[in-house]
Amino acid sequence: MVSMKKLKISIKIICLLILAINAFGATIRGVVTDAETKEPMAGVNIILKGTYYGAATSMDGSYLITGMGSGTYDMMVSMIGYKQHLHGGIELDEGENIRIDVELETTVLALGEDVVVVGEKPLIDASSTASSVSVSSDDLMGKIVESVADIVGQQAGVSTSNNEIHIRGGRVDESQFIVDGLSIKDPLTGETSSLYVNSNAIEELEIITGGFNAEYGQAMSGIIDVKLKEGAASFQGSFRYKTDHLSGASGFNTDNVEFTIGGPITKGESKLIPGYLSYFVSGYLYLSDTYLPSSNQIVPYQAWMDLFTKRQENNLSTMAKLSWNYKQKYKLSISYNLSANVNNGYFSGSSYPYKYQEILDNYLTHSKESRVINSVWTHTINPKLFYTVNFGYFFTSYHKAVQNKHWTEYEELFDADPTVYSVYDEYGEISVLKGDGFYDHGYSTNWYDYWSKNVTLSSNMTYHPSTKHKVKAGFEHRTTKMQVIDIYKPWVSGLGESYDYYNVNPADGSFYIQDKITFEGMIANIGIRYDYWFIGKEVTNAMNNPDILTITEAGRERYFEETQNLFGARFKGHFSPRLGISHPVTDNDVLYFNYGHFSQLPTYNYVYAKLSTISDNPYSLIGNPNLNPKTTVAYEIGLKHKFSASSAVEFKAYYKDMFDYETAQTITSFNPLLGNYSLMMYLNMDYARSYGLELMFRQTAGRFFSGDASFTYSVTRGKSSSPDDNVLVEAGMIPEKALTENYLRWDEPFRLITNLRFHVNEEGLSPWINNWSLNAHIEAQSGKRYTESVVQDTIIESDGSIWLIGYSRADNPYDEIADPYLTVDLKFTKDFYYKKLTYGFYIDIENVFNQKVPRRINPFTGQPYDPGEIVSHSYYNNANPNYDPSRYYYPRQIMLGLFLRF
Repeated sequence: MVSMKKLKISIKIICLLILAINAFGATIRGVVTDAETKEPMAGVNIILKGTYYGAATSMDGSYLITGMGSGTYDMMVSMIGYKQHLHGGIELDEGENIRIDVELETTVLALGEDVVVVGEKPLIDASSTASSVSVSSDDLMGKIVESVADIVGQQAGVSTSNNEIHIRGGRVDESQFIVDGLSIKDPLTGETSSLYVNSNAIEELEIITGGFNAEYGQAMSGIIDVKLKEGAASFQGSFRYKTDHLSGASGFNTDNVEFTIGGPITKGESKLIPGYLSYFVSGYLYLSDTYLPSSNQIVPYQAWMDLFTKRQENNLSTMAKLSWNYKQKYKLSISYNLSANVNNGYFSGSSYPYKYQEILDNYLTHSKESRVINSVWTHTINPKLFYTVNFGYFFTSYHKAVQNKHWTEYEELFDADPTVYSVYDEYGEISVLKGDGFYDHGYSTNWYDYWSKNVTLSSNMTYHPSTKHKVKAGFEHRTTKMQVIDIYKPWVSGLGESYDYYNVNPADGSFYIQDKITFEGMIANIGIRYDYWFIGKEVTNAMNNPDILTITEAGRERYFEETQNLFGARFKGHFSPRLGISHPVTDNDVLYFNYGHFSQLPTYNYVYAKLSTISDNPYSLIGNPNLNPKTTVAYEIGLKHKFSASSAVEFKAYYKDMFDYETAQTITSFNPLLGNYSLMMYLNMDYARSYGLELMFRQTAGRFFSGDASFTYSVTRGKSSSPDDNVLVEAGMIPEKALTENYLRWDEPFRLITNLRFHVNEEGLSPWINNWSLNAHIEAQSGKRYTESVVQDTIIESDGSIWLIGYSRADNPYDEIADPYLTVDLKFTKDFYYKKLTYGFYIDIENVFNQKVPRRINPFTGQPYDPGEIVSHSYYNNANPNYDPSRYYYPRQIMLGLFLRF
C-alpha cells in the first residue's frame, strides 16, 4: 500500500515537472489548409530552420511545436506539389503560446522552386553549409559600384591588389564567373572580367568564398554567380546619368549613362504565342579621362568602337533578354550580352606607362570585346523533378597595338637624350647613362592579338524523392577555339625580336552529383565532381614531331604516359569530393563545417605558349601541355548567431592548401644538331597556403538605420607570387627567387569593412525633407606588402641630390608591410514621387577625405614615393618614381547624378 502511494506521488511529480517545462517553453500551433479547397492537409512538413524543432500535421491539418526557448525563429512549411511558405522573424518569449495558420497554394514547379516569404526575410540562411553573400538589385541601389568587380571587392575575404581580385588568398585566376548559368571565364588567362556586366542589369549576385557544392567547378577560391534581370509583368524602366562636371570641383571629365527597360510582350492571351513572353534591355556607357595624364588619341581595333571611344577610359555594356513562360512548367530565356573596353590599360592590371609620358600617343591602345549568346530551357516534369538545359556561346578578344597600326609599321623605340657621365662611387668608377629615362621616339615594344570562341552545352536535373532529399546531377561540355599572336619589338626583323603564334582547339567538361539531406535540424551537402580536359590534336601532333625543339624527349614520354586516350584524343581527368554540414547548437546558433577538393585547369597561356615557335629571346618561356590541374584542399568552420529578427553575427575560420601551381623552371635537353640546350618551361612545382578568420555583423530593418560590418584577419604564404619569378631572375629584374615559403604579394593581414545606411521615409513629412538616404562605405585595411631593401651607403651627386645604394632582401620577399589606411565613400540620395514615377538626384563621393593610397612602396623607407623622398641610385638620370603620377590610386571624386524609375 505504501509503495502504491509512493508511485502515485512520483507520477504526480513527473506530471508537474512536464507541465512546468511546457509552461516555460514556447509553443507554436496552428492548422494547415489547402488555399483553394480550404480542406485540412495531413502530412505537411514543418520545421524551424536551424533548429531541431519541427512537426508534421495530423489528419485534421493541425500541428504543435513545443519546448522552444526565447528567440527569433524562421518556420518553413512544405509539401510536394505546393509552394513552400517561409515565415521569417517569429519572435518568441519564454512560455509564449502563439498560433500560425497556413494556407498552401498549389504549384506545378518542383519543391523549393516556388517559395512564399511571409514576414521578415531571414537574416541568415540556416540551411547553407557554405560561405556566401547574396546582393539583390535593391541592395545595389545604395552602393557606389559600377561593375561586378566593384561589388565583389567590397566583400569579406576578398582583397584587391593592383586592380586584381584575390579571394581568400588565391591567385587572380582562381574564381569562376557565371552569368545566368553560363561560365564566363577567359580560357587563356583565367580572368573573370572578360564580360563587363553593369550593376543596373543584375537581379541578384551571389558571392561564394568557401565550401561551394559539387555543381560549381573550375574554381579554387570563389564563385561569382550573377542572375540577370528579365521583363516584369508590367512595363518598367529606369534612367540614370551622373557626371563630375561640377562647378568648383576638380573632376576628371567623367560621364556615366545607364538605362533599363522591360515588360510583357504577351500576357497569356495571344493565340500566336501562348504563355507569357517578356523582354528586358539595359545599356551602360562610362567615359572618363581619369586622373592620369592623357594621350591625344586612342584608336580602337574595331571601327564600330569609334562610336563610344571619346575619352581615355571607355566602357560599354549592353544586354537584351527574352523570357517565355508557358503554363509555369516550361520556361525559355534567350539573352545577348555585349561589352567593350577601350583604354591605355592603366586600370586593367597594367600600370601607368611612366616611361612613355613624353610620347603617350605612341603607347598601346587596349581594345577588349566580349559577346555572349545564352539560352536556358527549364522544364518541370512533376513537383518532384525538373531539369534545365543551357546552350551558350562566349566570344572574347583582346588587341593591343599603337594607333591600330600593323606590326610592320612599328618604329624602333629609344631614349635618345641626354647622355650623362657620373662618378658612381668613392673609387672613381664612371657610369655612362644615355637618356633621361623617358622615351623620345618610336612605338611601344608589343603588338598583340588574341581571340577565343567558346561553345558550351550543359544540363542538370534536380530530383526531390522526399522533403528530406534534394538530389542534383549534371554535366557540362565546352569546346574552345582560340588564336594568339604576340610580337615583341616588331621593328627588329620579320616577326620581331621574339614572337609567339598558336591556334588550338582544346575542350573540357565535367560531371557531378550531389545530395542535400535534411535531417531534424541538420543539413548535409554531399557531392562529387569529375572534371576532364582534352588538350587538343595540335598538341598531340606537336608531340609526334621530332623537329620541334621546344619539346624534349622526356617531355614527350611523360605526355603519353600521363594522359589518357579516347578515340585518338588525349585527355586528363580529376575527381573532387565535397562535404558540408550545418546543424544547430542552440535555438539561435547554427554551426556549420565544410571540406572539399577544388580544382581547375591550368590557364592556357601556361600550356600552349611557344609550343612550336622558334624564338631568339633568351628569356622565352615555353608552355607545357602536360600540366596537371591545380588543386586546393580547403576546410572551414563557422558559427551563425541570431540576436533578433533584424540582427545577427557570423564567425568563420578557414584553412586552404593550394598546390600544383604553375611556375617557370629551367630544363636541359640534348639534340644531335644543337648539343645540350636549356629551356624555361612551366611545371607544377609551386604551392601556397592561406588561413584566416572572418567576423560579420548585420543589422537590418531599423526605422532609420541599418548596416553591416565585417572584419577579416588572414595570412597567405607560398613559394612565389608569380609563375614567372625565375624568368625575372634570369633577366636580372629581381635578384633571386626565395627558396623558402614567404608572404605573397597580395597578402592582406586585416581588413575592416563597414556599411552604414540612414534613411527617412515617414508619413506626414514634407516631400522636401522626407524620402532621403545616406549610405556610407568605410574600409580600413593593412598597407601593401613590399620587399625591404637595406641601405649600405648614401651618394650625394654634384647637383646636391641624395641617393641610396644597398641590396634587396630577396630571400624574404614581401616580408614587410606598409602603413594601414582608411577610405570612406558616401552616397546621398533624394527621392520624389509622382503617381507611378520615382525621380530624384544623388551625390556619389568616393574617397571623401582624399586619402592617398599608394600603388608602390619605396623599399628603402617603407613609405610611398613622393617628391623629396630618398630613392635608390638606380633611378639616377632615370624615370624618378617620386614624380610618377600613378604612384597613388584614385583621389577624391565627386559625381552628381539624376535618376528616373517607372
